[in-house]
Amino acid sequence: MGAVVAGTGNDATDSSGFKHASWFYIDANSTLYVCDQTNNRVQMWTNGSTYGVTVAGSSTDAQGTSSTLLKQPFAVTFDDNGFMYVSDQKNNRVQRFPPNSLNSTTVAGQADGSNPNGLSGLKNPSGIAVDDNLNLYIADIGNHQIVLWTPNATNGSILIANGNLDNVYGLLLVPGSSNQVYISAPNHNSVYLWTFNASNPNVTLTQVNDNPNTLANPSGIALDPYGNLYVADQGNNRAVMYCVNSTVGNTVVGDTGTTPALKQPLAIAFDSNLNMYVLIENGDSVVRYVLV
Repeated sequence: MGAVVAGTGNDATDSSGFKHASWFYIDANSTLYVCDQTNNRVQMWTNGSTYGVTVAGSSTDAQGTSSTLLKQPFAVTFDDNGFMYVSDQKNNRVQRFPPNSLNSTTVAGQADGSNPNGLSGLKNPSGIAVDDNLNLYIADIGNHQIVLWTPNATNGSILIANGNLDNVYGLLLVPGSSNQVYISAPNHNSVYLWTFNASNPNVTLTQVNDNPNTLANPSGIALDPYGNLYVADQGNNRAVMYCVNSTVGNTVVGDTGTTPALKQPLAIAFDSNLNMYVLIENGDSVVRYVLV
């Protein structure tokens, strides 16, 4: 059984909820950072709170290209120094926010929101990840590629380019590897394990030991500390786990027999106690499923 821990389950423009949220990050204190996409902001929800606080973008849903505004932010993550990174999708850039600051710096793409040809720009960035050396990995979906922006860079470099990267949702660095990522591709009903500079993925995950027996529109992805991969299988209203080295997944939470029902899951993550959190119902609430 799950419990709603953030959001109202309905479109909201005030601090009580979200409107078409796309992504969330959870820290060691079980604080949620939610990309409230249509409201052009990132909301912070402390554990047990009934409302969010705007920590990036506008609390009044204003959009823009200034250092304090966003336009349909897609994903959020943090580095080890506490800086927050936001893929500012419709501004074609990634913004970095210092701790406790609403003022950001563009660290990938163009600050003015333009998308020039070549590697100085981005086009509709979605999933992002940052490593221990502050290198930034970006799903540059408008250009069908995964790119790397090193600290203080003015240009990115292509790590993977392929037509199947036209609508990447989740992007995860593979633990213990310096050159592989997991990628979820909703348009292709697949999750890939891909090595940098390879023409094709090493592994394509589509199969599930359940009915339906394939993924449908897989969106957010997450890893647990043991290396098991979890997929928000949006089109099938369930969360699927792929054990280490397995190419067939198993349903761990579905839309039947659970309260609330797992409808249209978009993103998934774990807290430090391995409780699972899922963003559901068109991105309007986050549900916690307690480990038993």
